[in-house]
Amino acid sequence: MNATRPLNATRPRLTARMIPRRLPALLLSLLLAASFAGATAESTDATTYTYVKFSSLPYASKADRVVVSRVGINIPIRNGVIGGTVYERIAYHYPGTSWPGGHSNTYLYAHARTGSFLNLKYMRIGDIVLLHLVKGGWVKYKVTITRRVAWNDGRWTLLTSSERLTLQTCTGNTRTADRYVVVAVPAY
Repeated sequence: MNATRPLNATRPRLTARMIPRRLPALLLSLLLAASFAGATAESTDATTYTYVKFSSLPYASKADRVVVSRVGINIPIRNGVIGGTVYERIAYHYPGTSWPGGHSNTYLYAHARTGSFLNLKYMRIGDIVLLHLVKGGWVKYKVTITRRVAWNDGRWTLLTSSERLTLQTCTGNTRTADRYVVVAVPAY
Protein backbone atom coordinates (compact mmCIF):
# COMPACT_ATOMS: atom_id res chain seq x y z
CA MET A 1 0.00 0.00 0.00
CA ASN A 2 1.23 3.48 -0.85
CA ALA A 3 2.26 5.44 2.27
CA THR A 4 1.84 8.87 0.65
CA ARG A 5 -1.29 10.94 1.17
CA PRO A 6 -3.80 11.17 -1.67
CA LEU A 7 -3.82 14.52 -3.50
CA ASN A 8 -7.23 15.44 -2.14
CA ALA A 9 -6.28 14.79 1.51
CA THR A 10 -6.19 17.80 3.82
CA ARG A 11 -3.10 18.79 5.75
CA PRO A 12 -3.05 17.99 9.47
CA ARG A 13 -4.12 20.88 11.68
CA LEU A 14 -1.53 22.73 13.73
CA THR A 15 -1.98 21.65 17.34
CA ALA A 16 -0.70 23.13 20.58
CA ARG A 17 1.77 20.26 20.89
CA MET A 18 3.32 21.10 17.48
CA ILE A 19 3.96 24.79 18.22
CA PRO A 20 6.99 24.32 20.54
CA ARG A 21 8.71 22.16 17.89
CA ARG A 22 8.15 24.70 15.09
CA LEU A 23 8.72 27.87 17.10
CA PRO A 24 12.55 27.93 16.89
CA ALA A 25 12.45 27.57 13.10
CA LEU A 26 9.83 30.32 12.83
CA LEU A 27 11.82 32.69 15.04
CA LEU A 28 15.02 32.03 13.08
CA SER A 29 13.30 32.73 9.77
CA LEU A 30 11.84 36.00 11.13
CA LEU A 31 15.26 37.05 12.42
CA LEU A 32 16.91 36.36 9.06
CA ALA A 33 14.16 38.19 7.16
CA ALA A 34 14.53 41.23 9.40
CA SER A 35 18.30 41.34 8.94
CA PHE A 36 17.94 41.29 5.14
CA ALA A 37 15.18 43.91 5.22
CA GLY A 38 17.48 46.30 7.07
CA ALA A 39 20.19 46.16 4.41
CA THR A 40 20.34 49.25 2.20
CA ALA A 41 22.75 50.69 -0.34
CA GLU A 42 24.14 52.91 2.39
CA SER A 43 24.75 50.05 4.82
CA THR A 44 26.50 47.87 2.24
CA ASP A 45 28.40 50.59 0.35
CA ALA A 46 31.86 49.80 1.68
CA THR A 47 31.81 46.12 0.78
CA THR A 48 29.67 45.99 -2.36
CA TYR A 49 30.41 49.04 -4.50
CA THR A 50 33.58 50.63 -5.82
CA TYR A 51 32.82 54.28 -6.49
CA VAL A 52 34.30 56.45 -9.19
CA LYS A 53 34.49 60.21 -8.63
CA PHE A 54 32.82 62.27 -11.33
CA SER A 55 35.91 64.50 -11.43
CA SER A 56 38.01 61.47 -12.42
CA LEU A 57 35.89 60.73 -15.51
CA PRO A 58 37.75 62.35 -18.45
CA TYR A 59 34.70 62.01 -20.74
CA ALA A 60 31.13 60.70 -20.78
CA SER A 61 31.11 57.05 -19.69
CA LYS A 62 28.29 54.72 -20.66
CA ALA A 63 26.39 53.02 -17.82
CA ASP A 64 24.75 49.58 -17.94
CA ARG A 65 22.75 49.35 -14.68
CA VAL A 66 20.71 51.62 -12.40
CA VAL A 67 20.19 50.76 -8.71
CA VAL A 68 18.04 52.47 -6.08
CA SER A 69 18.15 50.07 -3.14
CA ARG A 70 15.66 51.87 -0.91
CA VAL A 71 12.79 51.41 -3.40
CA GLY A 72 13.94 48.12 -4.93
CA ILE A 73 15.06 49.32 -8.37
CA ASN A 74 17.90 47.30 -9.93
CA ILE A 75 17.66 46.99 -13.72
CA PRO A 76 19.91 47.08 -16.79
CA ILE A 77 20.22 50.13 -19.04
CA ARG A 78 19.94 49.97 -22.84
CA ASN A 79 20.12 52.62 -25.55
CA GLY A 80 16.68 54.05 -26.22
CA VAL A 81 15.21 54.75 -29.64
CA ILE A 82 12.64 57.52 -30.08
CA GLY A 83 9.40 55.81 -31.04
CA GLY A 84 10.92 52.36 -30.37
CA THR A 85 9.46 49.58 -28.25
CA VAL A 86 9.95 49.93 -24.50
CA TYR A 87 10.31 46.53 -22.85
CA GLU A 88 9.73 45.75 -19.20
CA ARG A 89 12.60 45.28 -16.73
CA ILE A 90 14.90 47.58 -18.72
CA ALA A 91 15.74 51.27 -18.29
CA TYR A 92 16.46 53.18 -21.49
CA HIS A 93 18.91 56.01 -22.08
CA TYR A 94 17.15 58.82 -23.93
CA PRO A 95 18.91 59.52 -27.27
CA GLY A 96 20.92 62.74 -27.34
CA THR A 97 21.30 63.09 -23.59
CA SER A 98 24.60 62.72 -21.78
CA TRP A 99 26.20 59.84 -19.90
CA PRO A 100 27.91 60.16 -16.49
CA GLY A 101 31.00 62.35 -16.76
CA GLY A 102 29.60 64.28 -19.74
CA HIS A 103 28.82 67.30 -17.52
CA SER A 104 25.17 67.40 -18.56
CA ASN A 105 21.82 65.60 -18.14
CA THR A 106 21.73 61.79 -18.23
CA TYR A 107 18.08 60.85 -18.86
CA LEU A 108 16.77 57.33 -18.17
CA TYR A 109 13.19 56.11 -18.60
CA ALA A 110 11.33 52.85 -17.99
CA HIS A 111 7.82 51.47 -17.59
CA ALA A 112 5.97 51.91 -14.30
CA ARG A 113 5.74 48.16 -13.76
CA THR A 114 7.11 45.69 -11.24
CA GLY A 115 10.77 45.05 -12.03
CA SER A 116 11.10 48.43 -13.80
CA PHE A 117 10.46 51.96 -12.47
CA LEU A 118 7.14 51.24 -10.67
CA ASN A 119 8.57 52.38 -7.32
CA LEU A 120 9.96 55.65 -8.69
CA LYS A 121 6.88 57.34 -7.20
CA TYR A 122 8.13 56.40 -3.71
CA MET A 123 11.52 58.09 -4.06
CA ARG A 124 12.36 60.95 -1.71
CA ILE A 125 14.78 63.82 -1.68
CA GLY A 126 18.10 62.50 -0.34
CA ASP A 127 17.71 58.98 -1.78
CA ILE A 128 20.84 57.51 -3.38
CA VAL A 129 20.88 56.40 -7.03
CA LEU A 130 23.78 54.31 -8.35
CA LEU A 131 24.79 53.81 -11.98
CA HIS A 132 27.25 51.06 -12.90
CA LEU A 133 29.74 52.13 -15.57
CA VAL A 134 30.50 49.76 -18.44
CA LYS A 135 34.23 50.22 -17.76
CA GLY A 136 33.75 49.28 -14.10
CA GLY A 137 32.91 51.12 -10.92
CA TRP A 138 29.80 52.94 -9.78
CA VAL A 139 28.81 56.61 -9.82
CA LYS A 140 26.63 57.88 -7.01
CA TYR A 141 23.85 60.48 -7.20
CA LYS A 142 21.65 62.07 -4.53
CA VAL A 143 18.00 62.91 -5.32
CA THR A 144 17.17 66.64 -5.23
CA ILE A 145 13.79 66.79 -7.02
CA THR A 146 10.79 64.44 -7.22
CA ARG A 147 7.86 65.69 -9.28
CA ARG A 148 4.74 64.66 -11.18
CA VAL A 149 4.69 66.43 -14.55
CA ALA A 150 2.53 66.57 -17.66
CA TRP A 151 3.16 63.90 -20.31
CA ASN A 152 4.37 66.49 -22.83
CA ASP A 153 6.71 68.43 -20.50
CA GLY A 154 9.92 67.82 -22.44
CA ARG A 155 12.20 70.19 -20.53
CA TRP A 156 13.47 67.27 -18.40
CA THR A 157 15.21 65.74 -21.43
CA LEU A 158 17.17 68.90 -22.25
CA LEU A 159 20.93 69.08 -21.82
CA THR A 160 22.15 71.02 -18.80
CA SER A 161 25.30 72.96 -17.92
CA SER A 162 26.08 70.67 -14.98
CA GLU A 163 26.14 66.96 -14.24
CA ARG A 164 22.78 65.47 -13.29
CA LEU A 165 20.66 62.33 -13.64
CA THR A 166 16.97 62.36 -14.55
CA LEU A 167 14.77 59.27 -14.09
CA GLN A 168 11.26 59.15 -15.58
CA THR A 169 8.27 56.82 -15.69
CA CYS A 170 4.56 57.13 -16.43
CA THR A 171 1.65 57.26 -13.98
CA GLY A 172 -0.84 55.31 -16.09
CA ASN A 173 -1.35 53.19 -19.19
CA THR A 174 -2.33 55.95 -21.62
CA ARG A 175 0.02 57.91 -23.82
CA THR A 176 -1.08 61.18 -22.20
CA ALA A 177 -0.76 60.03 -18.57
CA ASP A 178 1.35 62.24 -16.32
CA ARG A 179 4.96 61.29 -15.67
CA TYR A 180 7.01 60.93 -12.50
CA VAL A 181 10.38 62.66 -12.75
CA VAL A 182 13.26 62.28 -10.30
CA VAL A 183 16.38 64.46 -10.58
CA ALA A 184 19.64 63.62 -8.82
CA VAL A 185 23.04 65.30 -8.67
CA PRO A 186 26.51 63.78 -8.12
CA ALA A 187 27.04 62.68 -4.53
CA TYR A 188 30.66 61.53 -4.71
